[in-house]
Amino acid sequence: MAAPADVMGSSSVLAWIGVLAGPIAWAGDVLVRYALVTPACASDSTALLRVVSFMALLVTVCGAISAWQAYQNVDHPNVRSPIRDRGRVMARLGLLSSALFALAIVAGSIPQWMLGPCR
Repeated sequence: MAAPADVMGSSSVLAWIGVLAGPIAWAGDVLVRYALVTPACASDSTALLRVVSFMALLVTVCGAISAWQAYQNVDHPNVRSPIRDRGRVMARLGLLSSALFALAIVAGSIPQWMLGPCR
């Protein structure tokens, strides 16, 4: 069995990954797709834009998995209550952040599925 400090240290890192993965993936998705619109229009294909959005969504899902693992690790029996409460809040915030930014990535990708790359 791992020591409480080890459990909280790894949970803290996992929780921060969960909180930050979604916003970073969304920002990267918007920036990279914006930069790739001109080449996509020249080739008349949205395949590369779709790959970028899929990769951003994958990073966001990995962030949600990290937050879920952090939430599971916080329930260690030797962890004090204030530390456990902070870990739970961070893990839940990571899950919520990942879900909202996954929705934002999907919503931002809808036009590229329905319209051509030059519109």
